[in-house]
Amino acid sequence: MMNIRKILIGSIVSAVLVGIVVSCGGGGGYGDSGGGGTVTYTVGGTLAGAAGTVVIQLNGGSNLSMPNGPFTFSGIASGSTYNVTVAAPNQRCTVTGGAGTMGAANIANVTIACGVQANEIVVRSALLTGAQQNPPVVSSASGVGGIIVDPTTRAISGGITFSGLTPTAGGHHIHQAPIGNPAGNGPVIIGFALASDGVTAIVPPNTPPLTQAQYDALLAGELYFNVHTVANPDGEIRGQINMQGGVHANVANLTAGQEVPAGTSTATGTGTLLVDKATRRILISYITHNVANATMAHIHTSPSGAGSIGGVIVGFDTLQTNFDGLGNNLAYPPAASQMTAQNISDFLVSYLYFNVHSTNNLCAPAMNCAAGEIRGNMTPIP
Repeated sequence: MMNIRKILIGSIVSAVLVGIVVSCGGGGGYGDSGGGGTVTYTVGGTLAGAAGTVVIQLNGGSNLSMPNGPFTFSGIASGSTYNVTVAAPNQRCTVTGGAGTMGAANIANVTIACGVQANEIVVRSALLTGAQQNPPVVSSASGVGGIIVDPTTRAISGGITFSGLTPTAGGHHIHQAPIGNPAGNGPVIIGFALASDGVTAIVPPNTPPLTQAQYDALLAGELYFNVHTVANPDGEIRGQINMQGGVHANVANLTAGQEVPAGTSTATGTGTLLVDKATRRILISYITHNVANATMAHIHTSPSGAGSIGGVIVGFDTLQTNFDGLGNNLAYPPAASQMTAQNISDFLVSYLYFNVHSTNNLCAPAMNCAAGEIRGNMTPIP
């Protein structure tokens, strides 16, 4: 599994480096960019509703600081993926038509709509690199990650995956930068739990909600991921948690009552999913739960939503019992997991669900939970 994760993150970083050469932009991102010496095409559209200037990114780089109005990126080769994102922490920005695979014509219909953040689920993602450390670190390591925060309870879910380094014990966190200085260095506010593969780190299930000050810092772009190593104890790779619009996301509560038919188990769980819109690669997904005797866990797709059952589309091959020492169990998929276009279409109409199976006798009609003890129906976050 370690090799698989290295391949995945390595491919993301390779794509980023190519994108920098082609478009002469900075940074990196989730999607692939066109190769040198080939015909390239533009990606453009319109920004509306922004308060002041925001940063628009193509594949995580080629930054454009934009007021409302038209924008255009260049440098995407036919057959390469493109993904338009926005770094506007204190605004809620949605991107429509901004991710896909480039054909043999320019893209001109991307729409970005921004507004004041108002009681909507907050989804932010990030690319982790050494260049974002303060001061910068020269490192071939990299990572990706994201978080989902409920604005009412301020409950947080998410995590990171990384490659090319071995973290120090407990050396993977969310930090809070100084107020008004997102690039500055600040203290740890959330320590991640490291999964058994050694390269997946998640927000532990018993983590307290963000404080109001931490939530305000998130909306100001002042929270960042950081992974520490022996060679770089202050952090080898870092990622500002401020990218919007480039991922599909969901967090779902798993219960026996959502099974079809409903069961009697009192076990519960939480499933998290963040998937790249352009490549359909799963950036991070996992289920934390307290099901005893769990045998399998998956993402399924159902033929007609919450009231039906369907086949497995993503297997969560790793099952860890009491992974955090507090009785919580963990399930997650191989790093190379990728959803199909049909899977994404099903997700967007709420046909997908998390499922944890077991050998327990708490399920109807035969009192056998082999088909699933707890389930969590997914509704995409707008």
